[in-house]
Amino acid sequence: MKSVKITAVKEIEIFDLPAPVAAPGQALVDIAYSGICGSDMHFYLGHHPSLKPPTNFIQGHESVGIIREINGSSPKFNVGDKVAINPLVGCGECFNCLDNQPNICRVSRKVMGFRLDGTMCESLAVGTEQLIKLDAQIDMKLAAMIEPFAVGYHAVSLVHYRDLVNTPVIVSGSGTIGVMTALVLKHIHHANPLVVEKDAKRIELLQRLGFTVYASIEDVDAVNLRQRPIAFECTGYYPVLQALVAANRKPEHIVIIGQYTSGSTIGLHEIMSSEITLTSSHMYNSDDLEKSATAIRQKEIADALQQIVYPKVYDLAEAAEAFQKATSGSLDGKLKVLLGSHA
Repeated sequence: MKSVKITAVKEIEIFDLPAPVAAPGQALVDIAYSGICGSDMHFYLGHHPSLKPPTNFIQGHESVGIIREINGSSPKFNVGDKVAINPLVGCGECFNCLDNQPNICRVSRKVMGFRLDGTMCESLAVGTEQLIKLDAQIDMKLAAMIEPFAVGYHAVSLVHYRDLVNTPVIVSGSGTIGVMTALVLKHIHHANPLVVEKDAKRIELLQRLGFTVYASIEDVDAVNLRQRPIAFECTGYYPVLQALVAANRKPEHIVIIGQYTSGSTIGLHEIMSSEITLTSSHMYNSDDLEKSATAIRQKEIADALQQIVYPKVYDLAEAAEAFQKATSGSLDGKLKVLLGSHA
């Protein structure tokens, strides 16, 4: 079985490993598509804040596939079902996991591709509790975007009680997660997010998707918004967060989605004296994935995702080329590179 591992900084190797066998309670899933995530790229480049290569794990965590075999009975799944894989595995026993918040499990939270074998392989044996059943007619290339879409879905859900329609909303950064967050805001919550982005190709993409784009937080601030905005910070770049806090029209609420390095600091006095609420958002839970699997079938969202996925799907054997492309900054305005073994 072909499998992709990152063996050193900017080094990809394809391993021929024994085919997996489904244990009781597991399904054997033939992987159709696996996306290269920003976290994969950070790991590949040696920039990940908590992990450096090699880990000796199969890479990948944004995947969809088709069930080939189930070991045991399953009331929910059948052989031949299309599924998305939930790559987040908590301990299953702590109070966070019992509240369906394995994303903040502090006992043994693991993510496939980083501390468990991941999904950039031909097939995977995985517990059925980690599967999300998909509509039989779903476009599997677009379904590979469910995992990153769920990151945005979860982040917005944390402020579901806010009036997102009548309150100005800012999304800083338009990488995959920034665009997913903006799509959730626009097409599920009917907001009109103001997206902050400098890259010309990404600006073209955002404008095609119907978003209003500004080059900087300072440019948004110059609009003199009549209300304090809600901001979703997706860059993980400290100067952007600093600019949000320093703005004349300071956000009433900042949701931090971008991953910051250890030791990042921010002025708490400015936050306190301006009554800025900070909320952190980390990954998602199974409910977010289920709802995202339904949401991406919405025509406006599906049409947007079509414009985000890079047209060439790379074979697993081409993983080195795929990672080089994904990290090149030359995707012609696209955001997501896919590997496919059963495309």
